[in-house]
Amino acid sequence: MKRITSVLLLLALLLTGCGGVSKEDYDAVVQERDALLAEAELQELQAQEAAPSTVSVKVKLKGDFTATVWALIPDYVTDYETPRMAVVSLFQSTPFTIYTGEFTEQLEVGETYVFEVEMRSFEEISREEYESGSLLDPEVALSVYHLRVSGFRPAEEKDCGLDSVHLEYELYES
Repeated sequence: MKRITSVLLLLALLLTGCGGVSKEDYDAVVQERDALLAEAELQELQAQEAAPSTVSVKVKLKGDFTATVWALIPDYVTDYETPRMAVVSLFQSTPFTIYTGEFTEQLEVGETYVFEVEMRSFEEISREEYESGSLLDPEVALSVYHLRVSGFRPAEEKDCGLDSVHLEYELYES
């Protein structure tokens, strides 16, 4: 048994030394790899040149949006008891929180209001974000830019429905 195992082991060692790659095959694979890397680098440079500029633009945000208040909660930063935030949702959307500050006491759960956004100037927005209009969603704009609600009023029938967000960015020069 030991003799058979020794012969098999010797045979395995001899066969592993015979399976090498020729120098010509190796050089061909290396040249192909280098050509593919050069092509990938060229495509990456072309994609960067074709991509839109990520230069920041100066904008002002203004407007209002209509949302239903689902809960009034503390902000948990200043204290754990005084409600300063409202859990709201737009028409047929998921709930999100907004900071309402001193206005919180005047809000009623279950009611729909038109919230006015405090006009604010900022420079953090890229030209691509400005042109796409993706940040006109109140949930995104309020959380990304920490915008404040400057006032509110009870919503009327004309304020509700699909056309309930009226946020807009204006370019400005400093």
